[in-house]
Amino acid sequence: MQEYNELVTTDACNTYLEKADKNIQSVASTFSGTAFPTTNLKVGMQCMRTDDSNNIYKLTSVSPVKWELVPSKSYVDNAVSTGVKSVVNFKGATSTAAGAAGLVPAPAKGTQTDYYLSADGTWKKVQQRTIKEVIDIVHPVGSIWETTTTDDPNVLWSGTTWVKMDAGRVLVSAGTYTENGTTYTYNLGDKGGEAKHQITIEEMPSHGHKASISNADLVGTLGAYTWDHLASGIVSAKDLAGYVKPDGHYGYYKYTINASHGHSVILSTTGGNNHHENRQPYTVINRWKRTV
Repeated sequence: MQEYNELVTTDACNTYLEKADKNIQSVASTFSGTAFPTTNLKVGMQCMRTDDSNNIYKLTSVSPVKWELVPSKSYVDNAVSTGVKSVVNFKGATSTAAGAAGLVPAPAKGTQTDYYLSADGTWKKVQQRTIKEVIDIVHPVGSIWETTTTDDPNVLWSGTTWVKMDAGRVLVSAGTYTENGTTYTYNLGDKGGEAKHQITIEEMPSHGHKASISNADLVGTLGAYTWDHLASGIVSAKDLAGYVKPDGHYGYYKYTINASHGHSVILSTTGGNNHHENRQPYTVINRWKRTV
């Protein structure tokens, strides 16, 4: 029933009553019909479409005209039922084909924990690894484990074998590098270095030392007399007896000055000749290497 007309006070009684009756029937039937009303439209009015499972629509706009579905329980239930029936089952993936979305296969009882849905569409139990299997992944043979505790990995992780590495050594990465024009090569397993070191002459920086020289006094005396000639110190006199001088007198002395001497040089020394500290700042830990 979709007959609706405005009521006016000038209508005759029989006309007024007929319009009112049709209006009441139209409203009571929610303007049911196979099409939406096109005249006397009012925002908020409803229409039941008898050609669409009696679904009810509501007019939300007159310019432009817009009818919107008013979902009912039966509509929702029917939509959900229809939608679910149209969904296919989940299809698992294979090595050559992708899977397809759908309903997940129902899990069996007793699989509420430790199971997961695999990409192949089946429920699988989560693989439980032993402690050793985990350690084999995290710390394979040849790896190093460091700790600030006294824990022994041989005890912590049964089935594995560990040995303590050399005490007092730091680790250096294997390989070759150049520093200040010098190339250094470190091969795996090489050892070197020392905790304390005594400098050699070749390692000593070029330097000098202060020196002091002792004085040597060169002193002598010479005295001459008619009958004698005296000498001392660095001067010596020798009487050449029997030697006749040109003027006929006897007596002649030979004088010798001996100023030969040496100086002693004293060089000051310093240093305690001890080995110097050759280690970087460090913190001591326990370091283990896995062998088996």
